[in-house]
Parts: sequence; C-alpha cells; structure tokens
Amino acid sequence: MHELSLAKSICDTVARHVLKDQRVACVVVELGPLSGVVADALQFGFEMVAQQSGLAGARLEVHHLVAQGVCPECQAQVEVREMWAACPSCGHEPVTVHGGTEFRLKEIEVEDV
Repeated sequence: MHELSLAKSICDTVARHVLKDQRVACVVVELGPLSGVVADALQFGFEMVAQQSGLAGARLEVHHLVAQGVCPECQAQVEVREMWAACPSCGHEPVTVHGGTEFRLKEIEVEDV
C-alpha cells in the first residue's frame, strides 16, 4: 500500500510550509485516473498519518482529474480511464493518452490560531 507513504510525504510537505501559529484545515490534492493511486487508500492513510504529524483535524480533499485520449485512426477525442483504452468510435486500440498520471499537492488551507 504505497498510499501510506504518499500520505506521509504530503503531511511532511504541508508541515514544512505551515507557520507555528496556523492550523491546517484542508489539504487539496489532484489525482489523475492513471496515477496508480487509490483515492480511498490515500484518504485512509492521510487520516492515520495526520494525527501523528501535527495535522490532527485536517481533512484531505481529492480532486479527480480526467485523462484525454486521441484515436490515431479516426482522430476522435475521448475520455480515458485506462492506459490501453480502445476508441469507442472505431474500436482502434490503443488511443494515444494525454495526461491522467498526475498526482500533486494543489492547495493547503490554513486557519490562524
């Protein structure tokens, strides 16, 4: 379960960027469908690690991104959910995938205490 180590990396990064007189309310990450990260497992890992990282009470918000693909045969533009997707218009396999592997820390919401 690599999501636990990802959660720890998120918490470590957030903790380095928060001032002592601030409390982290929310951490926002962006997650592509081809990233290999399971959102529920990341959420579970974050809740565990946040308690031990001084981020107790912070919530993790996951924004799911969309991967796009273009069929090299018919040029149809399609939403892709797997790396070797077939074109829904002509059936050609695979479509050329653009994006979808993203996993990034997007935003840290803090409150002054």
